[in-house]
Amino acid sequence: MTIFYIMVASIPGLIFLGPVGAILGGVIGFVFGATQSNYRKIVELEKEIKDMKNY
Repeated sequence: MTIFYIMVASIPGLIFLGPVGAILGGVIGFVFGATQSNYRKIVELEKEIKDMKNY
């Protein structure tokens, strides 16, 4: 899924700023993708903790 964010951020960067924009867009897309991935993992862990507290 991170590849999707990288592509979505790189293409407009390339269009508006050229090669430097593509690189910056790729970095921003990677950071956003990693953030989303970590968010999903944290939500799953919070659900597991909540379930463990209920026992």
